[in-house]
Amino acid sequence: MKIKPPRQAQEWSYFSYGESIGKALASPCMRSNKKTHKNYGSSTRMAGNACANVDEIRRQDRWNNTTINDAYLISLARELVLSMADFLAYVLFFYLARAALNPPTSLCKKLSPAISEWHDRLVARLVAKELSPGNPI
Repeated sequence: MKIKPPRQAQEWSYFSYGESIGKALASPCMRSNKKTHKNYGSSTRMAGNACANVDEIRRQDRWNNTTINDAYLISLARELVLSMADFLAYVLFFYLARAALNPPTSLCKKLSPAISEWHDRLVARLVAKELSPGNPI
């Protein structure tokens, strides 16, 4: 049995690529008024399949983060993206649980030393407010 080497990908011209996309859209009777933009999303995905860097794709065309994300993520099913992020796909709302462990007090003091001072001033104000004669409480 003879094994054939994989086919080399050939570059398409802009015209032939756009024409093939137009035929693919026309075959199921789909019509698009955005003829000038029909190549953009698929060309980005093809560049990604060819292992192009995101910076290279941005330099080639006028892409920002939103359009690149749209070109890549629009084609993915919502359920797939949710399951990859460890969410249940059939739930309409999401709950992100907080960390179950409380950090040690020494770590909290190292991260934000002014919190204890702020807390002491707040407690002093509350005590002074409760003890004031004009307080209706």
